[in-house]
Amino acid sequence: MEAFLNKILEYLATAGVRILCGIVILIVGWILITKLVKTFEKTKKIQKLDKTVRAFTKSALNITLKTLLIILVASIFGVPMTTFVAIITAASLAIGLALQGGLSNIAGGIILLIIKPFKIGDFVSIDGADGTVTDMNIFYTVLTTVDGKRVDIPNGTVAGGKIVNYSVEKYRRIDISFVVPHGTDISKLAPLLTDMAKANSLIFVDDDHLPMVKVGGYEEDGLKIDFRTWTENGNYWPAFYAMNEGARLVFNANNIKLSSRQFNLRIEK
Repeated sequence: MEAFLNKILEYLATAGVRILCGIVILIVGWILITKLVKTFEKTKKIQKLDKTVRAFTKSALNITLKTLLIILVASIFGVPMTTFVAIITAASLAIGLALQGGLSNIAGGIILLIIKPFKIGDFVSIDGADGTVTDMNIFYTVLTTVDGKRVDIPNGTVAGGKIVNYSVEKYRRIDISFVVPHGTDISKLAPLLTDMAKANSLIFVDDDHLPMVKVGGYEEDGLKIDFRTWTENGNYWPAFYAMNEGARLVFNANNIKLSSRQFNLRIEK
């Protein structure tokens, strides 16, 4: 037991300083890298880049520098570089086989940076999730939904899926549908809704963006009416609710009833 303790003390005497230096370098290096990445992000050349490119570059730089720091500290601890390289290679192969999706996410992120189907701040629909793009790192695209939820979507899924960008065009169409009883005079209803829309400051009107009221189909309980107007992209939701409320007021003021489904119940004895 005494010989064992002597060996431990001897090891600490020879390697203790090296271990202490390695720990200090790891802590200080980690802090410096974090500050360096933040400073890099604030440089003028980086600030001129698109927000999506900045976020991706920041994430890649942060991971790369911290990986190099860990390799440096490992060498200070006495891990031979040849052994370390062999371990990293074997681990990378194992991780690559086990996490092929991670590699596809990195590739997907690069593809998204090249084709730029959206940018940070755009409202998009991706893989069934609707929200504003708030971040993009080397693995995930981050959305914030209208009800305040965070959605992380793998870049591989984003790059290989359907992307609907609601923010890229200046104007967006508002589609509202309702059902009125059969026999309703559409020729009188259409001008009422059109005038209401034109009078609202949120609605954009020109020769290419006119309010439209048309019969969209036939239901068992009435006529399906499609009411379409246009607004600037940033005004979509206020304009959407304003058109719904405006249509309700038009119906009430002109004694126009909406259809309600009727059910025939027959009881057999």
